[in-house]
Amino acid sequence: MAERMRISAQRIGLMLTAFLMITLIGVFATFAAPIPAMRGVLAEQAIARAAASGDPASMASALAAARPLLGVSARKTLATLAPDRAGLSRAAALVAKDAGLASNLVSYRLRLLVIIIGVLMALFGIALLGIGESRPTPTIMKAPEP
Repeated sequence: MAERMRISAQRIGLMLTAFLMITLIGVFATFAAPIPAMRGVLAEQAIARAAASGDPASMASALAAARPLLGVSARKTLATLAPDRAGLSRAAALVAKDAGLASNLVSYRLRLLVIIIGVLMALFGIALLGIGESRPTPTIMKAPEP
């Protein structure tokens, strides 16, 4: 019967550290996830304040402020809107739709990042522990000398 393969505490610690990296990436990813939604909320608030004021100059500035927060197709639509209440309501709808799409994209990319890093860390752990080896190496089998 073959001797059981002994794995050092350093290897186990390194593998645990590798898997804890996934946790850290997930935690940091949660901070980035709400950014598109918060931008959308801020732009919608500015649009609502401009619509409530009824001032054409503030309506035009609200439309201009919403422009950098939108995607390419929404920017083209925003450029054709008139600075009145109907244009502002259409702009608010564009901002809400674009913020939803951006949030979905960020969520997808973050999930993909965590999955890829998780698979890489698992492969790293397998390689580190030598699970795929068919026979133990002499270094592992050799007992420490007194």
